[in-house]
Amino acid sequence: MVSILVPSEKIGLTGEIQHALLVASQQDLAIEAIELGVSSTQYLQIRTEQTVITIGSNLWSCAADQCDFYVRYGGQDLTQADQQCRNLIRINIKDNASFLDVWTHPITGETRALLSKQREFELDSNNHISWLVTLLSLDFPIEDVLTLARAKMNVSRETWPAHFSSFPTPFLQHSKLDINVGWTTEEQLGSFGRLTHDSLGLYPVVDNVTWVERLLKLGVTTVQLRIKDDQTADLEQQIARAIELGRTYQAQVFINDHWQLAIKYNAFGVHLGQEDLEASNLHQLSQANIRLGLSTHGYYELLRIIQLNPSYIALGHIFPTTTKEMPSKPQGLVRLALYQALIETIPYENAVSENGRDGYPTVAIGGIDLQNANDVWQCGVSSLAVVRAITLSVNPELVVDQFNRLMTPRASKYRESTDAI
Repeated sequence: MVSILVPSEKIGLTGEIQHALLVASQQDLAIEAIELGVSSTQYLQIRTEQTVITIGSNLWSCAADQCDFYVRYGGQDLTQADQQCRNLIRINIKDNASFLDVWTHPITGETRALLSKQREFELDSNNHISWLVTLLSLDFPIEDVLTLARAKMNVSRETWPAHFSSFPTPFLQHSKLDINVGWTTEEQLGSFGRLTHDSLGLYPVVDNVTWVERLLKLGVTTVQLRIKDDQTADLEQQIARAIELGRTYQAQVFINDHWQLAIKYNAFGVHLGQEDLEASNLHQLSQANIRLGLSTHGYYELLRIIQLNPSYIALGHIFPTTTKEMPSKPQGLVRLALYQALIETIPYENAVSENGRDGYPTVAIGGIDLQNANDVWQCGVSSLAVVRAITLSVNPELVVDQFNRLMTPRASKYRESTDAI
């Protein structure tokens, strides 16, 4: 059970929050366990059995230093904003002719900011904070909460934001706020090599080159070599061999993390996680004409990395997984479908619509097996990344065949729809 407790001074927010919950439920987000009540304190509270999140704001009377988040609307230029308060979320901070939403990441302490597509007078602060509270109660992380709440201000009252044009832009760099994500460069990146939606297919992720060769011999055309232990004795030899096998079998072999070796041996592609971007040189990868896949775990990360024009976007983790330690919670099918709907509205540079499909190619990853694969596939993703479903199987050949059969019908459906036109 989740309780949203509204301070009596601002009890009028209850109706706004109820409406926001209703709109969320229309997207199949679970609201059944959420109830509304009155707070006994000056703060708005979100209570679960394990946690209590307290929210204050300048929209009502409360102290700024006794809550988890204090949301302040307008009232300051960017240069005057207080950057020392870790709990402060600043909405509609003026920066020249633009308006920004600025906050501090609660774990890393990094400053983050969104560029609004609205003008100052267009923001309904009561509606905005109602959505902020609603999304927190639905267990979205704070960066996605602020991204979605701002996007919601650009669509009608009954509409869930789903089009790229409605969403704010995360800053990669901002000198006044000391934002520098570390993976931008002074050189113009351009875009990484384009891929088609249908070209990815089944996407096994394996931890040694023996598996790469075994899968390519089975006709798999996309595979990722993910060796997480940098101390692996024959690391370079395995990477070089995997890249060579990709050329032999005319397959798309992606190297996870080890971008320098990927460049050295002229790899087809590299896959990087959010945590790996800081240590990589994207300009060198772009100049080497290497395809780039990037991991994302929600709205904010998705909108941040598309500014790099990657080759594909990985969405996950969808279900609980033991293959690596994850910094985020499982996304589930409902959120996966929402991310996919948004991605299909994002221009994929230099690419043309194929089989009735637009936007970046996408790869769903995390806990996918034959039991849940069809549900994931029906969310509209371009590819399924699988790990244990193949490597722990007693009959990998049969598993690969079953995945390929499952993933074939939709490609045919898209071709039939375009042929009919």
